Amino acid sequence: MTGQEGFRPTGRRDRTGRCTLCGNRARLTKAHVPPRAAFNQGSFAWGGTTEDNSLGYGRPKLGGASLYAHCEACRARTSPWDDEYIRWAHCFAGHLLRSQWKGERTHIAGELTDVRPGRFIRAAIAGMTALTPNLIDSHSDLVRAVREGIPIQAPQDMRFLVAIASDGSSAHVEGSHEAVVVRMSQDSDSGEWATATTPAASAVIHFAPLSLLLADRQLVDSLLHVDCTEWLQLGVDEIANVRIAFPIVDLPRTPTAPVPISMLQFIEARA
Repeated sequence: MTGQEGFRPTGRRDRTGRCTLCGNRARLTKAHVPPRAAFNQGSFAWGGTTEDNSLGYGRPKLGGASLYAHCEACRARTSPWDDEYIRWAHCFAGHLLRSQWKGERTHIAGELTDVRPGRFIRAAIAGMTALTPNLIDSHSDLVRAVREGIPIQAPQDMRFLVAIASDGSSAHVEGSHEAVVVRMSQDSDSGEWATATTPAASAVIHFAPLSLLLADRQLVDSLLHVDCTEWLQLGVDEIANVRIAFPIVDLPRTPTAPVPISMLQFIEARA
């Protein structure tokens, strides 16, 4: 995949702290989001808000987030599941780069045969916990099911959404679980201002060729992604054939840098 600009929030993580998968205080290992072999090599070109409320940006370069997040025991348990994430990433990258319809499709549709969707979703959400360390407090059953690889009924309030990010799409790897987006609008006639609040997406791994979101259910209809939360009903070793019709999405280019999670707006794209 080609190089890309990207965004992740600033903020230092100590090597000793609370594991985002089990909640225990321990010496932490680094979580690479997405996995290194899923085209995540090198340093991430990041932007974020600094302490004095100004914005800083790095030089665009391919790479993802690397955060101290998981204890050794949780890393040893969950990192083998990255093989399925990597397999899917390379599969979709091949479709994007070597298709006779390259640049023409708005969706990638078909059937994934002999795959392990329960393994893929857990690898993705395990990485997302590194971006959202407080997810374990509000959704302990979900995080436990990810950590242990056990099937569960999909949570009703938190949804896992999937789309395809085209080659060269701006990378965006960030977490904002339990954050609130505030939007203000002014009535053109009365001049009065109205305020509306919605949850921010809890976690985003928009990193070609995959665009993955963990989001409150009330956001699902406003996003272009497909709800695949039901994959949690499968264990990590269960093999299945999965019919897919994933839309291809992108993030609007901004004049100077990518935008933070509260301003994310996905647009339809072709690949």
